Amino acid sequence: IPADHMILMAGFTAGNEKGELVVLGRNGSDYSAAVLAACLRADCCEIWTDVDGVYTCDPRQVPDARLLKSMSYQEAMELSYFGAKVLHPRTITPIAQFQIPCLIKNTGNPQAPGTLIGASSDDDNLPVKGISNLNNMAMFSVSGPGMKGMIGMAARVFAAMSRAGISVVLITQSSSEYSISFCVPQSDCARARRAMQDEFYLELKAGLLEPLAV
Repeated sequence: IPADHMILMAGFTAGNEKGELVVLGRNGSDYSAAVLAACLRADCCEIWTDVDGVYTCDPRQVPDARLLKSMSYQEAMELSYFGAKVLHPRTITPIAQFQIPCLIKNTGNPQAPGTLIGASSDDDNLPVKGISNLNNMAMFSVSGPGMKGMIGMAARVFAAMSRAGISVVLITQSSSEYSISFCVPQSDCARARRAMQDEFYLELKAGLLEPLAV
C-alpha cells in the first residue's frame, strides 16, 4: 500500500467460504482491525472506543479505579476473558501473534493517553494489574470419596460438558483430589446439572460422590 494512501475498510463483516456476507459478532469491528493490522504487519493497531482505556477495575463499580498506561498481551487477554469489556479476547490473539502494539483510545476524549497493549508492561509498577468479575455464572462442585485417586474423573466431567455443548469458563481442583469445581454460564445451569447427573448416575447412587453442589 503506498505510504500516501489512506485505506478505509468496513469492520464487523466478512465473507465465508461460500462467498456469503457474514457478521463477526460481538466486538467484530475491533477484531477486523486486529486481523487487518496482523495482515499488514502494522506498526500499531489503534482501537477507538467510548472509554479512556483499560482501568484497574470497572470504573462504574469502583469510582477510584485507575487508568492503566500499559499492559502485556497476556494481561489484556486474562482481564478481557474474565469480564473486562474494553477488548474481546479474540481481538488480542492476532496482534499478540505478530507482536503488534495496540493502543486503546477514547473517541470522546482523544487527549487522554489511553492504554498501550504490547509484549511487556513496565510503566505502572503495580503488583496487581487489575481486577475483573464475571456476572451470571453458576459454579458446580463435584466431590466425594470416589474422586480421590480415580483416573479420568476430570476427563469425564468435561467430556460431559462438551457433549452437552456447554462452555466451561473456570476450573479448579483441590490438592487433595477430593473435589473439582467449574463455572458455566447461568443460562446453561439446568443443562449442565442434567449432564452431570447422567454422567455420574452410578457414582451418585452408590454414594461415591456427594450430591452436586451448585
